[in-house]
Amino acid sequence: MLKHIGAWLLVVMSITAISLGLGAYKYQEIKAAEAAAASSPEPVEAVVAARAHRGQWSATARAIGTVVAMRQIEIRNELAGTIAEMGFTSGSIVEAGQTLIQFDVRQERASLAAAQAEALLAKQNLDRREGLQGSPAFSALEIDKSRAEFNAATARARSLEVAIEKKRITAPFKSRIGIMNLQPGAYLDVATLIGRLQGIDVDAYVDFALPQDNAAAIHTGTKVTIAGPGVPGGTAVAKIVAEDDSIDSSNRSVRFRAQVAGLGGTLRPGTFVDVTAVTSQPRETVMVPLTAVRRSPTGEHVFVIVDEQGKLRARQRVVQTGPVQNDDIAIEKGLAAGEAVATSGSFKLRDGLLVQTDLTAASTSDARVN
Repeated sequence: MLKHIGAWLLVVMSITAISLGLGAYKYQEIKAAEAAAASSPEPVEAVVAARAHRGQWSATARAIGTVVAMRQIEIRNELAGTIAEMGFTSGSIVEAGQTLIQFDVRQERASLAAAQAEALLAKQNLDRREGLQGSPAFSALEIDKSRAEFNAATARARSLEVAIEKKRITAPFKSRIGIMNLQPGAYLDVATLIGRLQGIDVDAYVDFALPQDNAAAIHTGTKVTIAGPGVPGGTAVAKIVAEDDSIDSSNRSVRFRAQVAGLGGTLRPGTFVDVTAVTSQPRETVMVPLTAVRRSPTGEHVFVIVDEQGKLRARQRVVQTGPVQNDDIAIEKGLAAGEAVATSGSFKLRDGLLVQTDLTAASTSDARVN
């Protein structure tokens, strides 16, 4: 029995000794690691910093606009007929008064010649009867009848002249005509589409629509900005010249028409452009570069560069952002003008990390948060 107790005591003492040895070894390792960490320099991240500054911004609304020619019509024939001659080619520019389509009018011209002969005969009969005034053969009834016949013959001739004129279709203004597949000899029924004319003018229209809430601030005379690949320089200013008289019941928007000066020959009708309209008065706010704002599950934040005991550190701060203006973004809450924030390289930062930037510790702002 004593032998068994002694054996167990020996085992327990051995385990205790081993545990103490391992604990002492681990303790020495931890102390060595702490000493090494204390002797190594604190990690530093290099970033570009900028100061929050005061700026002005206005609420804006954006829409997709469509370029529209100042003059545009569809050409259709009022009378049916066979094409005898075409005075244009598809996609060409036509001048005002230029013949587009000449229909075959041989039958109408023959009828016109007959009607003119009838009118001439009626005129001669009328002159003869009027010359008999004062003679026994004079009859007022016959004169009235001859005058009516002359007027009717003249009207028939004029009607045929009008029909011949309508069978010659001309361009009402200088314009570009679209692509068509008409050829001489083709028979066109009444109201057949001959072509679409887009006027060539110095200026052009841009049509766009805004929701009714934003449209309340837009009126005739308001200036908007248009942008697009076809706009020289990227952007241009247009002035609103017309607005719809009612709100569209399907999407609750108001349609506007703006006139852009000098780009009628540059912007092709039908081109899409971006339209930006200012919908509020300018107001002052704090602005920072757009790259300074980071987003996380907890919300939007920036890294403010602060001086702590002569060293620059990054401190994460939650902010409330506003609209974007060019390369800056408005900060509604959480930052004061003059405070330094990390811009380029801010993705590498965490709260409390030592940073290196072109700002010195002494130059960091001590402004209070608004």
